[in-house]
Amino acid sequence: MQSRDVALRASFTALVFIATAIIPPIPISATGGYLNFGESVIFISALLFGGVTGGFAGGVGAALADLALGFGSFAPITLVVKGVEGYLVGVIGQGAPMRRRLLAVIVGGVVLVTGYFIFEVALFGLPAALVEVPFNVLQAVVGIIISLSVVQTLERRKGNTY
Repeated sequence: MQSRDVALRASFTALVFIATAIIPPIPISATGGYLNFGESVIFISALLFGGVTGGFAGGVGAALADLALGFGSFAPITLVVKGVEGYLVGVIGQGAPMRRRLLAVIVGGVVLVTGYFIFEVALFGLPAALVEVPFNVLQAVVGIIISLSVVQTLERRKGNTY
């Protein structure tokens, strides 16, 4: 692994943590979870630098945020869900045309919503898990809009893809 890759993964892991934990998360009382803006950075890192970077930054950065915010019971599932999400978005969408990028982030959003739903049904029961679904959908949609806008803007300004 090159030092550039290590630096990118560390930087995006920190950015995911910041977007998840520092920008004020919005609590969801039914499950004790929270709505946050980390998806945007997971999608951006994956679209610009690929699945390994997106998966690592997404899984580790978001799991560390769960631990820091006192949501330790969510950390293991967050590591898996956000890791898979970031990896798939990068594999499908890195350097691709906009339609494929849109598909990639939609797949990432589906992984987010489905992964947490399964976990929350097992841990909290179906009624509580259903309460959280609209928040997870909102989090995915906001992440999709922000990430596609940022990536497109960065590429226009640079005149190339990453």
